[in-house]
Amino acid sequence: MEKIRTIIADDEFPARSELEFLLEGIDDIQLVGVAEDGIQALELIKEKSPDLVFLDIQMGGKTGLEVAKELMDLELEPIIVFVTAYDEYALDAFTVNAVDYLLKPYEEERLVKLINRIKPLYFKEQAIEEKLTDLIEKIRDKGRISKIEKLAVRTNKGNLKLLEYNDIILLYTHDSKVYVKTYDQEYQIDLSLSELEDRLKQAEFLRVHRSYLINLNKIKEIVPWFKGKYQVLMGDDRQMEVPVSRAKVKDLQKVFGI
Repeated sequence: MEKIRTIIADDEFPARSELEFLLEGIDDIQLVGVAEDGIQALELIKEKSPDLVFLDIQMGGKTGLEVAKELMDLELEPIIVFVTAYDEYALDAFTVNAVDYLLKPYEEERLVKLINRIKPLYFKEQAIEEKLTDLIEKIRDKGRISKIEKLAVRTNKGNLKLLEYNDIILLYTHDSKVYVKTYDQEYQIDLSLSELEDRLKQAEFLRVHRSYLINLNKIKEIVPWFKGKYQVLMGDDRQMEVPVSRAKVKDLQKVFGI
């Protein structure tokens, strides 16, 4: 699991060293930088992009509050914890989206409790980022797939053959296996009919029955059937007859203006 990348910014060496020592004893924390004043803190945060910053409120150059406000303006939003010897600064801390504040001198128990409160915020954000990254990759994958109009099918020799979408008459299931039918050949494919439906839905294929996915451009004839249903004759060498389920009748009618 990733650690929380952390920066300390404090112009007092004893306080800075003490906090550094305490944080190094916490497994989830990775200290990536230490700043000695507000200006240095701002530059270090820009450079390191930490997840968590301990900001001393009263620093030279720029105060901790000024640093925090600049970070907000720059849309850099690490988790901020203010450190101070004066409790009256606590209210100001929360006006710049600080999660908490830590009083000097530091108490290890208080620091551990604070980190435990921060962890859910950090790891929740990480989970959201991972989901978003995964979603972006899936969208990219779908975009790549949509540009490739071929299916890989298995030949009798176990080789893989690439079929153009336009050469496919229909796809169907039989005995828990999925087959692809061209004009005069039949091949087995490793994808499920549902996966194929998703892949081919932009290529004028229609799932007319739970067992059949047909190329609408390869229908030769539509035959009215009983109870308002239809049967379609496909344009392959066998003129396969494919039933249209009641749930898909309207979809077929809409496509052909029936």
